[in-house]
Amino acid sequence: MKDILQKRIFPGFRIIEAIAWLLFHISWPLLLAIIFKLAGRFNDPTFMTAGTFLRIQGVVITVKAVYLLPFWWLFFIKLKEVSLRKKIILHIPCAGLYTGVALGSIYYLLTAGLHRTYTGSAMTGDIYNLMLAYFSYFTLFHAYNFYLHIKEQAKKESELRELAYQSEITALKAQIEPHFLFNTLNSISASVPASMEKTRVLIAQLADTFRYALRVSERQTVALEEEIAFVKTWLALEQHRFGKRLSVHYDIDSAALNTQVPSLILQPLVENAIKHGISPLVSGGTVTLSCKVENDFVQLSVNDTGIGYTGDLKAIFDKGVGLKNTARRLEYFYNQQLWIDRNSNGLSFSFKIPLAV
Repeated sequence: MKDILQKRIFPGFRIIEAIAWLLFHISWPLLLAIIFKLAGRFNDPTFMTAGTFLRIQGVVITVKAVYLLPFWWLFFIKLKEVSLRKKIILHIPCAGLYTGVALGSIYYLLTAGLHRTYTGSAMTGDIYNLMLAYFSYFTLFHAYNFYLHIKEQAKKESELRELAYQSEITALKAQIEPHFLFNTLNSISASVPASMEKTRVLIAQLADTFRYALRVSERQTVALEEEIAFVKTWLALEQHRFGKRLSVHYDIDSAALNTQVPSLILQPLVENAIKHGISPLVSGGTVTLSCKVENDFVQLSVNDTGIGYTGDLKAIFDKGVGLKNTARRLEYFYNQQLWIDRNSNGLSFSFKIPLAV
């Protein structure tokens, strides 16, 4: 039952929240009717009957609730990433628009539908009530949204602590005599004849990739400049393997290089592009790594001109651990998604992170 109540009717709106919204609007006119009944208002000939009161309140409450939904969608779905300060400013014209549209509908429904007289004093009172309702509702909505955000952050912090613990265990395992590996690679490099300089360089690059992976295993984030340097070294090894079949293009905005990114966040995307996009093609292809500053974010993307993918793009995350873990880390660290799109030939993986965090 609990799982059913937590299901979403549409993005950002769960069944339990819809039930609470409905119960609130049903209970309010009923509560007022009970108060008036106890006060004897319905026995007054100059006042309306209980049935008329409930019909009028039903019209008013329904208009309030229905017309509030588009504004809720605007602020909490469409403008989800906009700062609270800008939202507060935008609420002022929206409150006027909401009041005007709702008041017109109430006037029409009461006069044409219920054949009630709608006096100027009643209209003035409804303007006040509608404005008060708008700001009261959205104060409650923003408070509730803040509560959900804090709750989600607490959950992610707990998951991050668990992830950090696992990473620490992995790092400790990796640190068991790591110098043995580096010394062995250096010994092999030293034993390679001078005539095989390319082999010597490859061994040195391989040692560099191991050394970087070990170093960043103790850190959650690194500078984007470090991450790109590692990817370039790793790609240099791949280019020796693929030869002319693999072409690499970099489009890096220097203003983004100091931004902190999760360590080893780009390599799984580049590896996926080569393994599943470029490798199956006899003619090979191109991998493009792009890092661009856009507003207050750094937009990172890995594009390939490989064979592409004709199936459901979401299913790609189920085909390997690397992409799934990359998507999870982006969500945990920044509440951002890893996007997959088709380009003219292959696939494009992209995500954004806050600038210079």
